[in-house]
Amino acid sequence: MEKEPSSFSHPKLLKLFEIINTLRAGRYTIRQLMEKFDAAKSTMYRYMDLLTEAGFCIEKDFHDRFFIATTEEDPLLAQFTVEEIAMMRTLMQADPSNPLNSSILKKLKLKSEMDALPRMFLKAHLANLVEQLTTAMRNKHQVILHKYISPNSKAVGDRLIEPIHFGDNYKTIIALDTQDLKCKQFKLDRMSEITETHKYFVHEALHRKGTTDIFGMDGEPAIWITLNLQLRAYLLLREEHPMALPYLTDLNNRYTFHGPVANFAGIGRFVMGLIDQVEIVEPAAFREYIEEKLRNLKNVPEG
Repeated sequence: MEKEPSSFSHPKLLKLFEIINTLRAGRYTIRQLMEKFDAAKSTMYRYMDLLTEAGFCIEKDFHDRFFIATTEEDPLLAQFTVEEIAMMRTLMQADPSNPLNSSILKKLKLKSEMDALPRMFLKAHLANLVEQLTTAMRNKHQVILHKYISPNSKAVGDRLIEPIHFGDNYKTIIALDTQDLKCKQFKLDRMSEITETHKYFVHEALHRKGTTDIFGMDGEPAIWITLNLQLRAYLLLREEHPMALPYLTDLNNRYTFHGPVANFAGIGRFVMGLIDQVEIVEPAAFREYIEEKLRNLKNVPEG
């Protein structure tokens, strides 16, 4: 049996990708997964937890079989599954004299594994940034954002900040910029790396804490929205807005969101982008808001 996973090493990323491909291609009990990957039960659950933390939607059916829910439009389905590779290998072995078989199989398997690695590395990088920023906030230490890309000027440079709180599903950090002493929003995906200075906050009196809703909108979440979702909308809501998870239900493949928002703007953008995948149950005011947006779109002149 293998050791417990402890860090995002390259071999473990490959193992995680093998598990992803397996769970996308079929349904397996934990015992079957243990045998397939020669892993202890605790190790297998650790892998499943890592995938869940990385944003993958791992489900379990009535027979206690695990799987990753997908739709036909899911771009990751363009990758070769374990079963597809096995089938191609079987077909090619029927003609062992062909010298191209070996190289083709190696390339197919390599492509299937490597296509998802950049995404996995990005998730691991962002998770590391979140951990570092959380530590800095807990210690009240200033942080240097190295080679941060400004969204306005596109300039790249170091920023000395005092992090205050996360926003928008841990995709951003609200922090005081020590250069102009203003509280700003910094995106984690614009950071190459960060360094905790171990110097305490100097301008804590200027820190401004705000409240945001599930969709990153400022304000106290007090408006409750209920939506019926098709599978694609359900998966995207889970992946793009993880704070929605406590407000999502899956009852016999009938997906529902019932949660609080600060205003209609954030959730409205989500619904407008998936208008054919979402049914607005309540409130009526939100339905009228979306209908008004649709009417305005129809009245936009072409050209």
